[in-house]
Amino acid sequence: MLITLCHDNKGGIVSRLLAPLTRKALIKQTSRLPIDIQVEGINLRCQFTDNYSEKKFVFTPWRYDRAERQILSQALANGGTFIDIGANVGLYTLTAIAAMGSDKGRIIAFEPNPVTLTRLLFNIEANPQFEQSNIRVLDHGIADEETSFFLHLNAGNLGESSIRGSDSGPETVPHPGNSRQGVNIRCRPLLPVLSELGIDRIDALKIDIEGAEDLALTPFLDAAPDALLPRLLIIENSEKQWKTDLFQTIQSRGYSLVGRNKMNSVFQFRSGYGH
Repeated sequence: MLITLCHDNKGGIVSRLLAPLTRKALIKQTSRLPIDIQVEGINLRCQFTDNYSEKKFVFTPWRYDRAERQILSQALANGGTFIDIGANVGLYTLTAIAAMGSDKGRIIAFEPNPVTLTRLLFNIEANPQFEQSNIRVLDHGIADEETSFFLHLNAGNLGESSIRGSDSGPETVPHPGNSRQGVNIRCRPLLPVLSELGIDRIDALKIDIEGAEDLALTPFLDAAPDALLPRLLIIENSEKQWKTDLFQTIQSRGYSLVGRNKMNSVFQFRSGYGH
């Protein structure tokens, strides 16, 4: 009941005052975690203690990418193909499949972190009201080549786990004296993966991989034909960690910036724009 009171879509005064108190009270009751809950028609199992995305979506939904998720839902209202790179526990993936409804659609979700991958798969199964056959989950990441990386895990916020640590190149194992926790993950370039899956059109693509977006998208944008470029592109603002100007690359391929906030930028592809 308290969580329901937090769900003022505009983040009114009651929600803003109640949300942090409710969140703190629940998270302290570790014996009750994880909890199963439905938010915006999506069933989730949430741990809360180690994933900010879960906390923001459940307790302060007006703060969790509301504009981006609304744009995504509009883009997929008649079906389509959605690519989710860095799916986490599935909030964008489930938003997309909910938006498609009974229309034909296809979702490819990439999540290489074993912990969040397990939660993603559970959350998908917990939503039998959606067409399960439309979703394909792949347990590897996306990068500029087929290789392995050391994924630096953030135990306090799994959503901030990244292959971009103090050393940003491929890394098979951490140095023995390194106290960082992590796991080796496999990564592949996006273009050959899409070819293997028989995908020839992308209606929307969201990417949030904590500073490695340039590593994943630049080779794809350099080589993909116009017909394969996502019509809608949602990307986390991690330019301070990028080694190349990914925003410039995106715009050079014919995209227009249609929205930007503190967390993300949203681009739309201009059909017929020459490469």
